[in-house]
Amino acid sequence: MSFYLILIYNICLIINHSIIIMQQRYLGDIHDFQKFIFVKFLSRAFNQKIGLNWYLVDPNKIGEKEVNKKDGEKRYFLEKDEFKIVDRKIYDEFVILKTKKFRNIETFTKKTHLKQHISFYNKKIPLLNREKWFDDSLNFFRKKKIIFLDPDNGLLKNKRSSKLSLKYLLVNEIEKYLSKKKTIIFTQFQSFNKKNIHYLKEIYNYLRLKNIKINFPFIVNKTSPNTFFISLTTDQKMELKLKRNINEYGIIHKKRVNLITI
Repeated sequence: MSFYLILIYNICLIINHSIIIMQQRYLGDIHDFQKFIFVKFLSRAFNQKIGLNWYLVDPNKIGEKEVNKKDGEKRYFLEKDEFKIVDRKIYDEFVILKTKKFRNIETFTKKTHLKQHISFYNKKIPLLNREKWFDDSLNFFRKKKIIFLDPDNGLLKNKRSSKLSLKYLLVNEIEKYLSKKKTIIFTQFQSFNKKNIHYLKEIYNYLRLKNIKINFPFIVNKTSPNTFFISLTTDQKMELKLKRNINEYGIIHKKRVNLITI
């Protein structure tokens, strides 16, 4: 192989490696810790695997600004012994993920002990034909009753470009999951210019306008920034049991979460 071919090959490897890292830079951060603590709790409470749709996005499809972001390093909790006590297995796995080169979702989902509790949907959202990606997720989760959705930003309430919308959950996707009798829980990041209670009321009212009722307490994770877990179902029996479990979770983890009811 000529010198130039070898050089090009090595450059491609470097570029590919950097893309992998950027796609999965958040893996193992404090928000993932909070998410997996809760989803594992639900799996045990309901004695079933929970579906998890990462809402994976390739930052290169959004733009250079997204690729060049330097966030994803909120891992201060790994220096605190209290988090070892919360869940030592998750903690130990996340210590490994402090090293960027080990942040690979495919590898993580194959090796983590959480696969006993979670069915992971690892497909990336395409810029074109998002509907097929979503329909594939419905098929993947066809035997799951509870599905956790983890978009980068949360629910999309206002129009965005098709590129920026990759970072959001769409309301029609909520409607489709609910139409399939799925109970869903999704991540929502806080607003930086509104108080949590006002922002959550906006989401509550927006979903009510779409005939989607929130009958559960909002879980507010005491992270920086705050994240919320928002639960939705059309099943009355599930509603009662999930509400009990959310309240129990709030008591057990009161140092790390608040519950807000609207």
